[in-house]
Amino acid sequence: MAYVVGALLIGLCLYLVIQPFFASQKEWQAGSLKDDLDTITLEQIYATLNELDMEYNMGKVPESEYDKLKSQYEKIAVTLLKEEAYAEVEHKGKKGPHQTEATYDLEITKELEELQTQRKGE
Repeated sequence: MAYVVGALLIGLCLYLVIQPFFASQKEWQAGSLKDDLDTITLEQIYATLNELDMEYNMGKVPESEYDKLKSQYEKIAVTLLKEEAYAEVEHKGKKGPHQTEATYDLEITKELEELQTQRKGE
């Protein structure tokens, strides 16, 4: 009886080890894969910038890293703001938005200040 159980266990182990070599190969389509980083919202960018400011003020992030990360996230925010502006203008049927980079920077700063005041109120 023990020999039969042992033989079945060995057979099962061999099957599980050898089976992937004979299974058909699946090819992954890199373009069709989605992850959480494919879509990011302005609110998430603002929250990240707010957290970055807080960590810098607490001394957890060095100034060089802070400046680099802040500029990267601000560029992403400006890109998203431009996309929203173009989508809104296209929806209304006009040619294109006439906002400058300074306007986007002011909007980002305003949103960050609102987040900081909300956080202080909590």
